[in-house]
Amino acid sequence: MTFLFTDIEGSTRLWNDNPGLMARELAHHDALLREVFAEQGGEVFKTVGDGFCVAFRDPVAAVRAAVDAQ
Repeated sequence: MTFLFTDIEGSTRLWNDNPGLMARELAHHDALLREVFAEQGGEVFKTVGDGFCVAFRDPVAAVRAAVDAQ
């Protein structure tokens, strides 16, 4: 089992500067990441704010998901 954890760097500042835009962009971000994780066989087991916690049975798939998410 391999775990992948994500977070948007500087998101607190982004939320403070433009909460309306950040809400829309976060929805887009979440949809994209969920698609990437599913394509690589990952299971999202927790989300916290703008971060994801994802489990993969295959470590290579976890690396692919990390690269694709970028």
